[in-house]
Amino acid sequence: MGIISARSVVKVRREWEETSQPGEIHESIRHFISSVEAERDRYLGCAVRGHWSIENRNHHKRDDSVWQEDRHRHRRVNIAQNLALTRNALLAIIPSDEKHNLPSLIAEYQDDKTRAINLILHAKPIP
Repeated sequence: MGIISARSVVKVRREWEETSQPGEIHESIRHFISSVEAERDRYLGCAVRGHWSIENRNHHKRDDSVWQEDRHRHRRVNIAQNLALTRNALLAIIPSDEKHNLPSLIAEYQDDKTRAINLILHAKPIP
């Protein structure tokens, strides 16, 4: 196996305004180290956006009022890991589309336990 060297560093500065706190500007700076040559700056920008697009898609689902994953504080690591594993599995099999958002689907499954069990027993992960 060859040695891969760092060839570029990317600094990404992001500003945003929370809808709940209008007028208050937030900022974050992130640094990325890459083996891609610095001259390929457009590719590096796309790679950084691609990296965070996956995180953003999943976080949107997790941060929903149904899960409230960020609010749970567990003292035992096993509990937190098992809940995260369960949520990941449910996110992979719950069918969602533009007509049905995640909270409404969760409410439907809560009301119809047989349907929820059938989903778990027979569903295939959604690509």
